[in-house]
Amino acid sequence: MLPNHPEHAHFVQRLHSLVSPSEPIRSLERLHGRGKQLTMVERALYAPGRHVFIYGDRGVGKSSLAATAANQYQSSSAKYLDVSGSPDATLPSIIASIANQALHASATRTSTRKESRELDLKWLKISKSDDSAMKDLKESIRSVGDAVEVLREIVDMQFEKPIVVIDEFDRIASKEQRGLFADLLKHLGDKEVHIKFIFTGVGRSLDDLLGAHQSAIRQLETIELPKLSWEARWEIVLEALKHFGISIDRNIYLRIAAVSDGYPYYVHLITEKLLWRLYDKPDVVDRVLAADYEAALADAIESVSAELKRPYQDAVMQRAPDYEQILWSTADSEYLYSYLAQMYGSYKNILLQMDAAHDALPYPGFRTRIRNFTKAAYGPVLMADEKRPGLYTYRENMLRGYVRMQAEAHGIRLSGYDSRNEEEQQIHVPARASTGYRGPITPRGIHFGKRR
Repeated sequence: MLPNHPEHAHFVQRLHSLVSPSEPIRSLERLHGRGKQLTMVERALYAPGRHVFIYGDRGVGKSSLAATAANQYQSSSAKYLDVSGSPDATLPSIIASIANQALHASATRTSTRKESRELDLKWLKISKSDDSAMKDLKESIRSVGDAVEVLREIVDMQFEKPIVVIDEFDRIASKEQRGLFADLLKHLGDKEVHIKFIFTGVGRSLDDLLGAHQSAIRQLETIELPKLSWEARWEIVLEALKHFGISIDRNIYLRIAAVSDGYPYYVHLITEKLLWRLYDKPDVVDRVLAADYEAALADAIESVSAELKRPYQDAVMQRAPDYEQILWSTADSEYLYSYLAQMYGSYKNILLQMDAAHDALPYPGFRTRIRNFTKAAYGPVLMADEKRPGLYTYRENMLRGYVRMQAEAHGIRLSGYDSRNEEEQQIHVPARASTGYRGPITPRGIHFGKRR
């Protein structure tokens, strides 16, 4: 049990105010390691006619940054409007959803301005929203110009500084519909409709999300979100444990930082499972033990979504045992891209940790296994670089963290430690996240496993 013996309801409330693996973070004090990007978003929002597009890997914290920024920007008189993309979403359906939320919000307010304006509205004359009304509104929006006028009425009706978050924009299947949003932003600026948009989406560039429809390029501040720095990773762990009066050895919180691979989701998930393990203990505890961490890691692996488990299982299940060891070697780097020779060195280091160096596959056999990981029957976990032979990256970068967790659970430390001189690492300038060649630099003094 934890110090001060918090009751179950109180513990749950405090726990989920500190760690949030399943929902976006919405408060500034819980948004670790994103100060620079938050400042960029805030300054962009205050620029007339400018909107924000946050893009990057899945699970890197785009929704949390967008939600926190929107909360900071939005006037205290209303909440920001939040819409999620979906495969069948269109410009009219999303604008109708925004209007629906705005109308529900306005129903709780009784301002004179709202009452006097309501009779003048063309699109939103309804004062009580229902499904049929929203269906009619969606069908009435037949052009970008119509969408602009609906948003104008939302601005006039209730908000001082209205802002809309469109999360998971990449899930909109139609490229044509995604392109209409570029036109929408341009028209909003031309018509001086003062509403702000923050988009989030999985992608490696704006081209991935808008394609050729970049007529709104002047209206968009594009922010590519990298993985969390090492310091930000362990700050999440340390802050949560501190609130419950629990201490943790440096070696353990560095292990959590390492296996998370820089994805906030994994840090929050492992920390949540760790605190539940400590809460369930029969005796009062004030320090995290290695066994506690290992049990929490197993719990986290068990609860990771099937979307991440499936490609891992496809790659290793019902195959030779060395497939799993070889898969671990593909995640043993701070680089998002790795050459075959580098991965083979990691593979041999893994076998050294297992005292099985004599079982190493010859290089040609290892190369065949790696190529198999690019096939549909094996996940596919990896994809080959088209321009540089022998260079590979993950098809879904977030899967790297799950692979690292699995290796750690089997007693294998994947550090991502670069064998170059540490001083050289400190002065190396990280590449942009889109190139994927460098992640956050491993802090000086961190050595997991054996050096190659």
